[in-house]
Amino acid sequence: MQNIFYITIFCLGLVLASFLNALMYRIDKEYKYPEIFIKPSHCEKCKKQLQWYDLIPVLSYIFTKGKCSKCGKKINIYYPISELFLGISMFLLYYTSSPWYTYVILVILFSLTYFDLVYKAIPQTPTLLFLLSGLIYTVINSFLNHELVSNALLSGLLLILGITLLLILMYGFKNFKEGFGFGDFLVLLTLSMFLTTQQFWLLFWISIFIALIVSILGFITKKYNRKTALPLLPFFTLGYIVVVTYSEPILKYLSSILIIL
Repeated sequence: MQNIFYITIFCLGLVLASFLNALMYRIDKEYKYPEIFIKPSHCEKCKKQLQWYDLIPVLSYIFTKGKCSKCGKKINIYYPISELFLGISMFLLYYTSSPWYTYVILVILFSLTYFDLVYKAIPQTPTLLFLLSGLIYTVINSFLNHELVSNALLSGLLLILGITLLLILMYGFKNFKEGFGFGDFLVLLTLSMFLTTQQFWLLFWISIFIALIVSILGFITKKYNRKTALPLLPFFTLGYIVVVTYSEPILKYLSSILIIL
């Protein structure tokens, strides 16, 4: 019976990812209500309506060999990968009995990642609302516990301040202001309000490590150059899932290594 729940949660994540991808695309293309919700899915190139068998998460991509069944246009591999990611992430959250709000944060990060990948920037309004939710969470928890919640907010503030000063020293204030957005920083700051200090720093270094590996591979394959802008939010999202689900065993393992050294 438990396996049935696991499969259900995983499939729910696949379907939710497919819906969110379509919703983010329609928001991006400025669809109006109610068309944004009720208009049938269609191919971006030939504009033909897609059938139900074209819309099965992951499987449709495999069966059609990554192409539109109507015109043969290549489908962005982001879609099946993102569907698998959300399905696996929701399964891990359920499997590790993570708090309810971790699912909400996952959906928010997943949705914002779409824009970070497409535009290398994050929409301002939802990012600020996410930040506000973190502040409200901190205040309510502090009120209920009759003391300031011991989260990683101070670490988040110090990290962002340090990165900002470093970038200003490296590129100058004018270039920093024109070339760097604060979207990723604000998301990272918000995440610090939902994590312990150890979890926050683990998330940060996991994200940076994975981003570094991707960058190196990109340079080796010549897909990246010095001017390539690498979106950070996908790595923060991946780091968040790893930390929320398995930070305890990871931290224990790291502690054992430090003791040995």
